[in-house]
Amino acid sequence: MKKLLFILPLLSFIFASCLPEPESFDYVAWKKTNDEYIKTCEDSMVNGKKLYTRISPSWAPADYVLMKWHNDTTLTHRNLRPLSNSTVNVKYILQNVSGTTIQTSFASTTYGDSIYQSKPNQNIVGFWIALTKMHEGDSVTMVIPSNSAYGAANTNSIPAYSTLVYHVKMKKVVDLLKQ
Repeated sequence: MKKLLFILPLLSFIFASCLPEPESFDYVAWKKTNDEYIKTCEDSMVNGKKLYTRISPSWAPADYVLMKWHNDTTLTHRNLRPLSNSTVNVKYILQNVSGTTIQTSFASTTYGDSIYQSKPNQNIVGFWIALTKMHEGDSVTMVIPSNSAYGAANTNSIPAYSTLVYHVKMKKVVDLLKQ
């Protein structure tokens, strides 16, 4: 009888842990929507030329970001470009694939004039990749697939499997020696 009293709670715990958790968010549909958005961006063309450039660095071959420049890069290609550990000042708006703004540097005035200051390697890998491909003065839209962002993890305002769409202006690569 004592064995049965011990086994019953254990069996009920095992049975309860096998039940599916009710979910109010359909992650399967969300992941599909985000994957389709990436595919649409990769396939989008203007005048026979791809709209987005796929960038996958040798130091993170499984990760990539899609980038679309909004400025004439022939005017900025000689400007400073940050290294992974450089400090950069950027302005940004972060949206999901539905166009909903999730976050923006314009809501913060920590560094004045809506500037977000950080080092590329202190961000998610997709943002890190993109920042190190930009020059001072560049303005881009970067599309970061979930595996180069937060993957299967939920954050406060970003559900798992989210593709992130950043609109970024590289204001300055801060000279570390003068800080």
